[in-house]
Amino acid sequence: MTHILFVDDEPMVLDALQRMLRSLRHEWQMDFLSGGAEALDFLEQHPVDVVVADMRMPGMNGAEFLKEVRQRHPQTVRIILSGHADPELILQCIGTTHQFLSKPCDPEVLKRTLRRAALLGNSLPNEAVKKLTARMDRLPTVPVLYTQMIETLQSPDASLDDVALIVQRDPGMTAKMLKLVNSAYFGLSQSITSAVEALSFLGMETVKSLVLSLHVFSQYETAPPGSNFVTEVWTHSLRTAEAARIIVRQEDLPNNQQEEAFVGGLLHDTGKLVLAYNCATNYGKACRLATTENISQLEAERQVFACTHADVGGYLLGLWGLPAPVVESLTFHHAPAMSLNERFSTLTAVHVANALAHEADKSPGSRASAPLDDEYLTKLGLADRVNFWREALHQLRAPHR
Repeated sequence: MTHILFVDDEPMVLDALQRMLRSLRHEWQMDFLSGGAEALDFLEQHPVDVVVADMRMPGMNGAEFLKEVRQRHPQTVRIILSGHADPELILQCIGTTHQFLSKPCDPEVLKRTLRRAALLGNSLPNEAVKKLTARMDRLPTVPVLYTQMIETLQSPDASLDDVALIVQRDPGMTAKMLKLVNSAYFGLSQSITSAVEALSFLGMETVKSLVLSLHVFSQYETAPPGSNFVTEVWTHSLRTAEAARIIVRQEDLPNNQQEEAFVGGLLHDTGKLVLAYNCATNYGKACRLATTENISQLEAERQVFACTHADVGGYLLGLWGLPAPVVESLTFHHAPAMSLNERFSTLTAVHVANALAHEADKSPGSRASAPLDDEYLTKLGLADRVNFWREALHQLRAPHR
């Protein structure tokens, strides 16, 4: 049974939460405590899956409390529930909090957020990898793009359009912007899946603060074996993103779905970055195993980690509260049939785009590493569309005469 801990210094708020969630007491074990210090003592004795904390508490505010939780219990999902719209406090929580909710919170939003967090807790079987992933507050940024971002923001003539051109090409920056904007704290009526939209909502001053003051984006001091690893992942991810957007466009679907597919493609290999930077030795072992045993990278990852980069990426961005179609496209991009969605979707576009991007890659074993799921495409009635999509991509990649 999922164990959820609510921490708030106002007894009336705790009473209201208990009444609101009473119908779920057979689904979850819930405890309600009135302060950060008391909650930390409780956590030392009781394993908890999800912590929901108020922002303003005497002695130890929500940001400070969740920072301690992150250090001591990294596998625990951390959520802020606050009625104080203080931008500075919210930005302080970016590195310690997985999601933000606002008071008064719509009961259905709260229940949906908690259910999603509870399901995620069971989606990653390797506890060590789960702890490392849940502790992550950012993804490695492509060095050349990070440098461009700093230079652009320090220029007096920089515009949001200039920043957007950089952000939408970098998986780490895109994921972080979408995490912040899609927080229920901001009360948006629908999910944002476009980096450009996210930047427009945040504004230039907030973006400058995130980058220049809070260092939300930065280059990792250590790199996994192979100094070009991030660049290689970025290059493939960008090709997949562009291909996914083209595939959706070929199906005459609207711009918002095209941008959702682009983001899904850009982020689909997020799990590789997580594993390579947090478990470099074992990730290198998995890469060597795939070569020496002539097995797929996915199978090698399963043997070493008991999970794959797709599982890890879906888990992290699910924790960060990114829109469900994007998370689904990460989690199932190698196995789309495992999804319950039986229609053309962002997942479909990312699965096919990833396969076709590997197909166009001439390096040994690239095509075999991401085969198309023909049975899945046939079930959706899309098997005859693959050559059409392949030809559309080929024409766009062909040099102009």
